[in-house]
Amino acid sequence: MKASVVGRLIGYGVLLAGVVGILWLVQNRQYVLDQLAVSRYQPSAEVANLAKSSSMSSEGQFYFYASEPKVDGTQAFNSLCDRKEKQNAILGCYSDMKVYIYDVSNPQLDGVKEVTASHEMLHAAWDRLSDAKKSEVGALLENEYKKQNDAELNTRMEYYARAEPAERTNELHSIIGTEFASISTELEKYYSQYFSNRQVVVAFHQSYKKIFNDLETQSAVLLKEINNLKSSITARISAYNASSAQLEQEGKSLKRDYSSLDSSNSSAVNAYNPRVNPYNVKTTGLNAEYTHSQA
Repeated sequence: MKASVVGRLIGYGVLLAGVVGILWLVQNRQYVLDQLAVSRYQPSAEVANLAKSSSMSSEGQFYFYASEPKVDGTQAFNSLCDRKEKQNAILGCYSDMKVYIYDVSNPQLDGVKEVTASHEMLHAAWDRLSDAKKSEVGALLENEYKKQNDAELNTRMEYYARAEPAERTNELHSIIGTEFASISTELEKYYSQYFSNRQVVVAFHQSYKKIFNDLETQSAVLLKEINNLKSSITARISAYNASSAQLEQEGKSLKRDYSSLDSSNSSAVNAYNPRVNPYNVKTTGLNAEYTHSQA
């Protein structure tokens, strides 16, 4: 074979390898970007501990670090994680392919940051699934959602239907993976690629969920007491206003009758005087009621 032919073949081979390489880079662009992001990212001690204590697998940790997670307890968190409805607290978010976790410092809520980190990591993982895989896993998630038939989850999904209507399956993917202990074998196998022991993060959730539920119960009791007190105060104010109006009329009547009273007429004086003391007693009582209401 002539040297020129060999050279052309080598050239074609190099060109083909280059084309294949370019095609691979195009098809795996996100993987390459993730590799670069992970290589540049230096997790803080707290972030590294969150990945470890929530039992993230090496793959789960990869997606977590590729999202450059940040724990933030400042006001900046609210601008990064937009709250769609004021009554719903936001503890973390996956925004612009970055993970943000609110720095909850209450020791009673230990574990909430681990669950939030895992929840957001699963958003990152979902973001990287192919459409075919999303369809496959989505069907499993919908079946699991129906099987669980959890009232609290139903309420949360109603919120997401209003706030993020296109993210239903994405949210189920994160919620079911971090909050439900007993799920289908197929889903358990699927989640095993992200967690070495998924039950660890579920246990964290169950622990602080009890605290949240207890606080919610206490809030309901306090709200009932406040409403009862409000009704009592409203009734007392109404009664006070009615008594005050009546006493004002009695005072005007006494003043009017006194101005025309003939002090030399003993019968008229004897008829007037017995009216004065009851009026004074009522005035004293009404003043005491007013003072008590201001205490």
